[in-house]
Amino acid sequence: MELLPVSIDLYDLFILITSCFIGAIISTTVGTGGGLLVIGGMSLVLPITALLSIHASVQAGSGIFRAYLFRKSFLRKFFVIFFLGSLIGFFFSTLTLISLDENILKLFLGLGIIVFALLPNLKIDNISNLTILFFGAITGFLTMFVGVVAPLLGILLTSMLKDRVLIVGTLAWCISFQNLGKAIIFSQVGFDYLPWFFLISLLILVSYLGTLVGKKVLSKSNNKLFEKILKIVILLLGSKLIIESLIYI
Repeated sequence: MELLPVSIDLYDLFILITSCFIGAIISTTVGTGGGLLVIGGMSLVLPITALLSIHASVQAGSGIFRAYLFRKSFLRKFFVIFFLGSLIGFFFSTLTLISLDENILKLFLGLGIIVFALLPNLKIDNISNLTILFFGAITGFLTMFVGVVAPLLGILLTSMLKDRVLIVGTLAWCISFQNLGKAIIFSQVGFDYLPWFFLISLLILVSYLGTLVGKKVLSKSNNKLFEKILKIVILLLGSKLIIESLIYI
Protein backbone atom coordinates (compact mmCIF):
# COMPACT_ATOMS: atom_id res chain seq x y z
CA MET A 1 0.00 0.00 0.00
CA GLU A 2 1.27 3.45 -0.88
CA LEU A 3 2.15 5.57 2.16
CA LEU A 4 0.58 8.64 0.56
CA PRO A 5 -2.38 8.86 -1.83
CA VAL A 6 -1.16 9.31 -5.42
CA SER A 7 -2.77 12.76 -5.53
CA ILE A 8 -0.41 14.06 -2.80
CA ASP A 9 3.07 15.17 -3.93
CA LEU A 10 5.92 16.64 -1.85
CA TYR A 11 4.73 20.23 -2.40
CA ASP A 12 1.24 19.27 -1.19
CA LEU A 13 2.78 17.49 1.80
CA PHE A 14 4.75 20.64 2.69
CA ILE A 15 1.53 22.71 2.68
CA LEU A 16 -0.26 20.18 4.89
CA ILE A 17 2.59 19.87 7.38
CA THR A 18 3.12 23.63 7.61
CA SER A 19 -0.61 24.31 8.06
CA CYS A 20 -0.95 21.72 10.82
CA PHE A 21 2.19 22.82 12.68
CA ILE A 22 1.36 26.53 12.62
CA GLY A 23 -2.34 25.83 13.22
CA ALA A 24 -1.51 23.85 16.37
CA ILE A 25 0.65 26.68 17.68
CA ILE A 26 -2.18 29.15 17.06
CA SER A 27 -4.81 26.94 18.72
CA THR A 28 -2.60 26.56 21.78
CA THR A 29 -1.62 30.21 22.15
CA VAL A 30 -4.64 32.12 20.81
CA GLY A 31 -7.30 29.48 21.53
CA THR A 32 -9.10 29.73 18.17
CA GLY A 33 -8.06 30.34 14.57
CA GLY A 34 -5.69 27.42 14.21
CA GLY A 35 -8.37 25.08 12.90
CA LEU A 36 -9.41 27.68 10.33
CA LEU A 37 -5.82 27.90 9.07
CA VAL A 38 -5.53 24.11 8.94
CA ILE A 39 -8.71 23.59 6.95
CA GLY A 40 -7.80 26.51 4.69
CA GLY A 41 -4.40 24.97 3.97
CA MET A 42 -5.92 21.54 3.44
CA SER A 43 -8.43 23.02 0.98
CA LEU A 44 -5.52 23.93 -1.31
CA VAL A 45 -4.51 20.27 -1.56
CA LEU A 46 -7.27 17.82 -0.68
CA PRO A 47 -10.43 17.05 -2.67
CA ILE A 48 -13.58 18.37 -0.96
CA THR A 49 -14.86 14.78 -0.64
CA ALA A 50 -11.91 13.99 1.66
CA LEU A 51 -11.29 17.42 3.19
CA LEU A 52 -13.80 17.47 6.06
CA SER A 53 -13.07 13.85 7.03
CA ILE A 54 -9.28 14.27 7.04
CA HIS A 55 -9.54 17.59 8.87
CA ALA A 56 -11.82 16.07 11.52
CA SER A 57 -9.54 13.10 12.17
CA VAL A 58 -6.34 15.18 12.30
CA GLN A 59 -7.90 17.81 14.55
CA ALA A 60 -9.35 15.09 16.78
CA GLY A 61 -5.97 13.42 17.18
CA SER A 62 -4.00 16.60 17.74
CA GLY A 63 -6.77 18.06 19.91
CA ILE A 64 -6.82 15.05 22.22
CA PHE A 65 -3.06 15.47 22.77
CA ARG A 66 -3.73 19.15 23.54
CA ALA A 67 -6.59 18.21 25.86
CA TYR A 68 -4.25 15.87 27.73
CA LEU A 69 -1.68 18.66 28.18
CA PHE A 70 -4.45 20.87 29.61
CA ARG A 71 -6.13 18.07 31.61
CA LYS A 72 -5.87 20.12 34.82
CA SER A 73 -7.14 23.33 33.22
CA PHE A 74 -10.62 22.87 31.78
CA LEU A 75 -14.24 23.12 32.90
CA ARG A 76 -15.40 19.51 33.27
CA LYS A 77 -19.12 20.22 33.69
CA PHE A 78 -19.06 22.61 30.70
CA PHE A 79 -17.41 19.90 28.57
CA VAL A 80 -20.00 17.24 29.45
CA ILE A 81 -22.98 19.50 28.72
CA PHE A 82 -21.40 20.81 25.50
CA PHE A 83 -20.69 17.30 24.21
CA LEU A 84 -24.25 16.15 24.94
CA GLY A 85 -25.44 19.11 22.86
CA SER A 86 -23.00 18.14 20.10
CA LEU A 87 -24.60 14.70 19.87
CA ILE A 88 -27.97 16.37 19.23
CA GLY A 89 -26.40 18.52 16.48
CA PHE A 90 -24.73 15.47 14.92
CA PHE A 91 -28.06 13.66 14.70
CA PHE A 92 -29.78 16.45 12.76
CA SER A 93 -26.77 17.03 10.48
CA THR A 94 -26.76 13.42 9.30
CA LEU A 95 -30.28 13.88 7.92
CA THR A 96 -28.95 16.21 5.19
CA LEU A 97 -25.21 15.56 4.98
CA ILE A 98 -25.12 12.75 2.44
CA SER A 99 -27.51 14.51 0.04
CA LEU A 100 -25.42 17.66 -0.47
CA ASP A 101 -23.56 18.29 -3.74
CA GLU A 102 -19.75 18.55 -3.58
CA ASN A 103 -19.74 22.18 -4.71
CA ILE A 104 -22.48 23.10 -2.24
CA LEU A 105 -20.29 21.67 0.54
CA LYS A 106 -17.35 23.73 -0.76
CA LEU A 107 -19.53 26.86 -0.77
CA PHE A 108 -20.67 26.20 2.82
CA LEU A 109 -17.07 25.61 3.85
CA GLY A 110 -15.82 28.84 2.27
CA LEU A 111 -18.65 30.88 3.76
CA GLY A 112 -18.13 29.23 7.14
CA ILE A 113 -14.41 30.02 7.16
CA ILE A 114 -15.07 33.69 6.38
CA VAL A 115 -17.95 34.09 8.85
CA PHE A 116 -16.02 32.53 11.72
CA ALA A 117 -12.89 34.53 10.87
CA LEU A 118 -14.91 37.77 11.08
CA LEU A 119 -16.84 37.00 14.26
CA PRO A 120 -16.69 40.08 16.51
CA ASN A 121 -15.66 39.99 20.15
CA LEU A 122 -19.19 39.54 21.44
CA LYS A 123 -20.16 39.03 25.06
CA ILE A 124 -22.97 36.75 26.21
CA ASP A 125 -24.68 37.43 29.52
CA ASN A 126 -26.51 35.02 31.84
CA ILE A 127 -24.94 31.80 30.55
CA SER A 128 -26.86 28.76 31.80
CA ASN A 129 -26.53 25.01 31.28
CA LEU A 130 -29.20 25.33 28.57
CA THR A 131 -27.06 27.94 26.78
CA ILE A 132 -24.09 25.56 26.79
CA LEU A 133 -26.29 22.70 25.52
CA PHE A 134 -27.60 24.98 22.74
CA PHE A 135 -24.07 25.96 21.66
CA GLY A 136 -23.12 22.28 21.62
CA ALA A 137 -26.09 21.44 19.37
CA ILE A 138 -25.52 24.38 16.99
CA THR A 139 -21.77 23.77 16.64
CA GLY A 140 -22.33 20.01 16.38
CA PHE A 141 -24.62 20.64 13.41
CA LEU A 142 -22.49 23.32 11.73
CA THR A 143 -19.17 21.53 12.08
CA MET A 144 -20.35 18.78 9.73
CA PHE A 145 -20.62 21.33 6.91
CA VAL A 146 -18.15 24.15 7.65
CA GLY A 147 -15.46 22.15 9.43
CA VAL A 148 -14.42 24.68 12.09
CA VAL A 149 -16.60 26.13 14.84
CA ALA A 150 -14.09 26.89 17.62
CA PRO A 151 -14.44 30.69 17.16
CA LEU A 152 -18.17 30.38 17.91
CA LEU A 153 -17.46 28.42 21.08
CA GLY A 154 -14.70 30.91 21.88
CA ILE A 155 -17.31 33.69 22.16
CA LEU A 156 -19.13 31.70 24.84
CA LEU A 157 -15.98 30.87 26.81
CA THR A 158 -14.49 34.37 26.70
CA SER A 159 -17.81 35.66 28.01
CA MET A 160 -17.45 33.34 31.01
CA LEU A 161 -13.71 33.29 31.67
CA LYS A 162 -10.70 35.60 31.86
CA ASP A 163 -7.99 32.95 32.36
CA ARG A 164 -6.46 32.22 28.92
CA VAL A 165 -5.14 28.82 30.01
CA LEU A 166 -8.62 27.76 31.17
CA ILE A 167 -10.16 29.01 27.91
CA VAL A 168 -7.59 27.15 25.75
CA GLY A 169 -7.95 23.98 27.84
CA THR A 170 -11.75 23.93 27.71
CA LEU A 171 -11.72 24.64 23.97
CA ALA A 172 -9.26 21.78 23.46
CA TRP A 173 -11.49 19.29 25.27
CA CYS A 174 -14.73 20.42 23.62
CA ILE A 175 -13.48 20.74 20.04
CA SER A 176 -11.22 17.66 20.01
CA PHE A 177 -13.99 15.29 21.13
CA GLN A 178 -16.48 17.01 18.83
CA ASN A 179 -14.05 16.36 15.95
CA LEU A 180 -13.65 12.75 17.08
CA GLY A 181 -17.43 12.28 16.91
CA LYS A 182 -17.50 13.90 13.48
CA ALA A 183 -14.71 11.65 12.18
CA ILE A 184 -16.62 8.57 13.35
CA ILE A 185 -19.80 9.78 11.62
CA PHE A 186 -17.93 10.33 8.33
CA SER A 187 -16.62 6.75 8.52
CA GLN A 188 -20.17 5.50 9.07
CA VAL A 189 -21.49 7.32 5.99
CA GLY A 190 -18.84 5.78 3.76
CA PHE A 191 -15.48 7.57 3.97
CA ASP A 192 -12.54 5.11 3.83
CA TYR A 193 -9.73 6.31 6.11
CA LEU A 194 -7.33 3.46 5.29
CA PRO A 195 -5.62 5.03 2.21
CA TRP A 196 -5.11 8.20 4.26
CA PHE A 197 -3.92 6.52 7.47
CA PHE A 198 -0.21 7.37 7.15
CA LEU A 199 -0.91 10.97 6.17
CA ILE A 200 -3.36 11.44 9.06
CA SER A 201 -0.88 9.94 11.53
CA LEU A 202 1.93 12.17 10.25
CA LEU A 203 -0.20 15.32 10.50
CA ILE A 204 -1.32 14.41 14.03
CA LEU A 205 2.35 14.05 15.04
CA VAL A 206 3.24 17.39 13.44
CA SER A 207 0.27 19.03 15.18
CA TYR A 208 1.39 17.57 18.51
CA LEU A 209 4.83 19.13 18.06
CA GLY A 210 3.14 22.45 17.26
CA THR A 211 1.05 22.09 20.43
CA LEU A 212 4.21 21.61 22.53
CA VAL A 213 5.73 24.75 21.01
CA GLY A 214 2.49 26.69 21.53
CA LYS A 215 2.21 25.66 25.19
CA LYS A 216 5.70 27.00 25.88
CA VAL A 217 4.90 30.44 24.45
CA LEU A 218 1.30 30.67 25.72
CA SER A 219 2.12 32.89 28.68
CA LYS A 220 4.54 35.08 26.69
CA SER A 221 2.60 35.70 23.50
CA ASN A 222 1.10 38.98 22.26
CA ASN A 223 -1.63 38.05 19.81
CA LYS A 224 -2.94 41.33 18.34
CA LEU A 225 -0.78 41.70 15.21
CA PHE A 226 -0.66 37.95 14.74
CA GLU A 227 -4.46 37.68 14.77
CA LYS A 228 -4.79 40.41 12.12
CA ILE A 229 -2.36 38.66 9.75
CA LEU A 230 -4.05 35.31 10.39
CA LYS A 231 -7.46 36.81 9.61
CA ILE A 232 -6.27 38.10 6.21
CA VAL A 233 -4.83 34.70 5.26
CA ILE A 234 -8.02 32.89 6.32
CA LEU A 235 -10.23 35.33 4.39
CA LEU A 236 -8.20 34.72 1.23
CA LEU A 237 -8.47 30.95 1.59
CA GLY A 238 -12.22 31.13 2.27
CA SER A 239 -12.73 33.40 -0.76
CA LYS A 240 -10.89 30.90 -2.96
CA LEU A 241 -13.28 28.11 -1.94
CA ILE A 242 -16.35 30.28 -2.59
CA ILE A 243 -15.14 31.34 -6.05
CA GLU A 244 -14.34 27.73 -7.04
CA SER A 245 -17.74 26.48 -5.84
CA LEU A 246 -19.66 29.20 -7.71
CA ILE A 247 -17.81 28.43 -10.95
CA TYR A 248 -18.94 24.80 -10.93
CA ILE A 249 -22.40 24.99 -9.34
